[in-house]
Amino acid sequence: MLSELRADRAPSRAVRLAAATVMAFCVGLFLLVAEDVLDGGGLISRDAAVLGWFVEHRGDTWITVARWSSTLLGFGGLCVLALVLTWWLRRRAVPPALAAAPLAALLLGGLAAVVAKAVFGRERPPLVLHATSVGLAAFPSAHATDAAAFFVAASLVVCLTVVHRRGRQLLVLAGGVALAGLVGVSRLVLAVHWLSDVVAGWALGTAVAVAVVLGAWLVVAGGAAATVAVGRGAGRTPPGR
Repeated sequence: MLSELRADRAPSRAVRLAAATVMAFCVGLFLLVAEDVLDGGGLISRDAAVLGWFVEHRGDTWITVARWSSTLLGFGGLCVLALVLTWWLRRRAVPPALAAAPLAALLLGGLAAVVAKAVFGRERPPLVLHATSVGLAAFPSAHATDAAAFFVAASLVVCLTVVHRRGRQLLVLAGGVALAGLVGVSRLVLAVHWLSDVVAGWALGTAVAVAVVLGAWLVVAGGAAATVAVGRGAGRTPPGR
């Protein structure tokens, strides 16, 4: 499957099916957690216990690391990273649609999170537990959504355009998932989100990332196919000459 992650080839049926499966799973997970938020069951029932564990075991060092992670890898920091990545990919002659995909995923993921917060309006954990200042509602975690949207999209685009060896692709993908996970966990350490907020954010961001990258890949592949077809047509000798 990883060997098929190349931007110079159209996504195969297996790749499209895998992408659709991931998106369906992530959207389904988000909706399932959202339903739990509304009725108070399922994963929501574990929120208080999980948050209590993080609060009990966090120390000054972990709080400092979590604050830096949330600050540097928040929306503003990720926008800077996305712009730098877009510039770097364009210098490597990566097609614009794919080069801009991580930035597009970040913006769309951020928008989706803001809209969802307005819709659900869920309260955050008790203020006395917070280890940093926050605003807006809790569900879903915008930090988790933004991080998943950007890092998953970025790792997929790098695998499509720069890294083609299977082992290195696995490392890039694992690194993207790990960074998204780090940001989400930092919100639990800081006690500004419930576990369900973070899980929903990861799911939403991942769905957006896969959708945006697959869409950009199809655009690039379609453009390349059209160029080849035009080139072949121009090279033919008209009948009667």
